[in-house]
Amino acid sequence: MAARYFSRESKPYVYLAISSTPLAHMFVFCLLIGAALAVPSNWCGNKASTSEHRETIQALRVAETAGISPLSQGVNSNSTINVPVYITAVVNTTNSEEMLSETVLKSQFDVLSDRFAPYNITFMLKSTNRMVDDNNSKGFDYNGWNSFKAAQRKGDYGTLNLFYVTNMDDQTWGSGSCTLPGDTSGGPLVTMLDGCTMNAYTVPGGVSGGKTYKGEITVHEVGHWFSLLHTFDGDNCTGPGDYIDDTPQEATWELNVCPVGRDSCPDQPGLDPITNYMDYAGEG
Repeated sequence: MAARYFSRESKPYVYLAISSTPLAHMFVFCLLIGAALAVPSNWCGNKASTSEHRETIQALRVAETAGISPLSQGVNSNSTINVPVYITAVVNTTNSEEMLSETVLKSQFDVLSDRFAPYNITFMLKSTNRMVDDNNSKGFDYNGWNSFKAAQRKGDYGTLNLFYVTNMDDQTWGSGSCTLPGDTSGGPLVTMLDGCTMNAYTVPGGVSGGKTYKGEITVHEVGHWFSLLHTFDGDNCTGPGDYIDDTPQEATWELNVCPVGRDSCPDQPGLDPITNYMDYAGEG
């Protein structure tokens, strides 16, 4: 499916209706997650997008509908977007050396690269860094996390920084979160805090609540980094949803279940997009 881009302050806004695996595979996945003992109360910890962000993506939508290209800075639908990536892992002193090892982090990077490759987005792994720090392994549960994150972050605003932590409370923060694109003209703080923070169990082979993860939580969160909203954004059948015209309307979401054939907006075209990475149905 074609990608749509708008570049501002060095980071491209990317609109992708990226779907995960076929429904047959999703059905097998449903059987697997049925045995889960506990899941985060909220799969994704992202905050609501700002009015500025919504105005920008609405302007893109209107321009595209009118046949006016909003593309800038030489980016077009056939361009390849090259994104440098730095990965930082922070573990607790009680964790084994295998926890978030370089091999695991590279496996996570491979999953991310594979899922975005069909949309002309290429990730370039610059480095991985594994640190032992009992405080910062708590992520957002530690009041010094933002300062730590700003100090560790590398590259400009178009550089993706991924942080994985072992002891962040997913009942409060979800499995992970990522910053949406914003206007950096307000100062360096926007860039300093830019990036994604995920719980360690979300990497390929990670286990939590009886469920083994495949690394696709990061795909979901990086979708936010590229400006994508949830498929059910607005939780209704009449609003703009995720602002992508070919995403079926979705009024409700279910966490880590596989509701094949669900149609929460029966008066609108299409079934709920449960195989879209920006839904909450789970990894496919």
